[in-house]
Amino acid sequence: MPRKNDSWGIEVGTNAIKAMRLVRAGDEVDMADYEILPFKQILTTPDLNVEEAIQVQLDKFLAKHDLSNSAVIVSVPGHAAFARFAKLPPVEPKKIPDIVRFEAQQQIPFPIDQVEWDYQVFQQEDSPDVEVGIFAITKERVLSYLNNYRQVGIDIDEITLSPLAVYNAFHYEAERGSSEGGTIYMDIGTQSTDVIIVEAGGIWLRTLPIGGNNFTEALVRAFKLSFPKAEKLKREAGTSKYAKQIFQAMRPVFADLVQELQRSLGYYQNMNRDANLTRLVGVGSTFRLPGLQKFLKQQLQLDVKRPEGFRRLQVPQKREAEIAEHGLNLATAYGLALQGLGLEQVSANVMPRYVLQQRMWRAKQPWIAAAAACVAVAVGAYATEYYTTTNSHSQARTETEAVTNQVVGQARGYTSQWDEISGGRDPRQQLENLRRILDYRDLWPKVVEDIDAAAQAMGPQAETIRPDYDAMASVPRAERRRIFIDAIETEYTAGQQQASPAMGAVRRARASTSTDLSTLLGGSFSVADFFSGNERPTFTVRITGTTPNAGGADFVSQTFIRYLRQNADRRDRPYRLVIPSNPYVEFDRVEAVQRPTGSERDDTGFEDDMLMQLEQYQRSAQPRSSRRSGRGVASQRAGLGDVAHLLPERPLANEARSQDWRFTIEWQVELRPPDEARGAGEPVRRGQPEASAPDAGEAAEADGGEARREDDDDAQEARS
Repeated sequence: MPRKNDSWGIEVGTNAIKAMRLVRAGDEVDMADYEILPFKQILTTPDLNVEEAIQVQLDKFLAKHDLSNSAVIVSVPGHAAFARFAKLPPVEPKKIPDIVRFEAQQQIPFPIDQVEWDYQVFQQEDSPDVEVGIFAITKERVLSYLNNYRQVGIDIDEITLSPLAVYNAFHYEAERGSSEGGTIYMDIGTQSTDVIIVEAGGIWLRTLPIGGNNFTEALVRAFKLSFPKAEKLKREAGTSKYAKQIFQAMRPVFADLVQELQRSLGYYQNMNRDANLTRLVGVGSTFRLPGLQKFLKQQLQLDVKRPEGFRRLQVPQKREAEIAEHGLNLATAYGLALQGLGLEQVSANVMPRYVLQQRMWRAKQPWIAAAAACVAVAVGAYATEYYTTTNSHSQARTETEAVTNQVVGQARGYTSQWDEISGGRDPRQQLENLRRILDYRDLWPKVVEDIDAAAQAMGPQAETIRPDYDAMASVPRAERRRIFIDAIETEYTAGQQQASPAMGAVRRARASTSTDLSTLLGGSFSVADFFSGNERPTFTVRITGTTPNAGGADFVSQTFIRYLRQNADRRDRPYRLVIPSNPYVEFDRVEAVQRPTGSERDDTGFEDDMLMQLEQYQRSAQPRSSRRSGRGVASQRAGLGDVAHLLPERPLANEARSQDWRFTIEWQVELRPPDEARGAGEPVRRGQPEASAPDAGEAAEADGGEARREDDDDAQEARS
């Protein structure tokens, strides 16, 4: 929408219509006019025709003010719309609209074709993080709001949310370069309360289901008054001699409001760990209630203020007192009018798209008519020229067609010859693939060899690796420098690649579950095509195990992980290890499983397997007629009481394992290209000794401060 220098901001509240007109003069904004038109009855009164009441007040407003030369911006209340916030991954700016549309479909609790929505991107200059605010309202609801303005002949330029207008007003009023912490703006309306949190250039908002009516209803219940009388008593509470009794009657609502506010602030601070909220600014006539400001300050431990006017707004001197009195109620209208002048910080327009299109076409109709006349004249001139040119070229076309047909026939002949030549299959590529089928045959033995070497680098005590359990028990369990690997899992995860023609068949070969070796070897591509562009075939290796050592993550990082880092890129390996900064997927205490007798044991089922074997042996020795089936382990244990003493005891079964550590570690194995891999494997295949791995103790001493800091960081992340 083209911005104007004259703008009206109109808020239709539950108690009154509030409007403000601003005129922009250079860098300054002057308040040209304002209006507050209270309704005879608040719009929440039962059996009240709300649309008729609004249209009557809008008619009164139009009778007093001319809107024809001004932009008109209106609002919808926060409780009637949706506001959702999501963090986006760092992407190119041109891709943000597509990602935001996907997020909108996930976040908005209505089908996307049933709502009008808009979004705003929040990003700090020194941060790669991108956050987006998505604002929406159902089409049915926004059309209901628009209908009131249409009935009285007011053309609306934009529709936005009331809490966003409040934010725009206070953002414009804020001191430039202010270093204050986060601010909470609380707009207490008749039915609900909008909470807007502003911090570090971004905003977050939520609507609470408590408003001025809740305070009025509390007075109705406490003093047995009618609703209008209770509303009057609430407004006069500040000057009433019964102010203390009024405050006591409304105190439960104060508590509910603070509880809802604290819940919202807790949710925000949970999402933003470094949040620093220092003050609260309240607007709305309900904020004048006696004791509310002090109560919020005591409960929230924040600096609580309410505005008495607008600092940057140029107000006629004779109306300064009026604006100071009504400042609490005009913040929304002020922010709406600023948006009409193009001075808003957050622009969210939920005006129906078809309305904007109709208005655009209506504005362009005179230009379209003029353009159509010019086109008609031009078409007539070109039609005459075309007719003349066609006649003059008809003979030349007949002559050139004969030459063209001759050339096309010759080209088709060349194409057929090429198809015959290229149709034969060159066997050399197939032979080369057969010759190289043994490449990488020692990949997994070497990976297992690296894992074994890393375990040896932990420096296990001699007593713990001999089959002498008494000697092993002499070493305290928490001091044993060992790990026990339960599982080694691998997963193929190809890296990023550049698109290339040769890789089309490679991708199909990878994706197809029915592709066999003959298909790959008979293709027109080689093994080297798997390394096309920037891609390196990569496998994720995941090991799961336990360690009794009390050092936990520190111990594993400084021995096992350190060895892998120091030997990640070795000449005698057809691959390179890629160890992430935090290789731990899981690192936590082992939960001990109790034996039936009360002693601790693991859950491997050792005794149950022995019982099953003894049961099978006993059944095979019995006559067929006496055999029984379907017995569980419990019945087996009961039936084999006479041979129970033959079951071997598990070594070290009396040791508690609850303080052991269970871990899952991941790293990547990135394959080298075939030429490099063959060179890496040749010394091993020819019987030459591999380069000996450095001793764990020597590696620990030779390791620099930077590697030590990385391991400490890994351990710290695992513990957290």
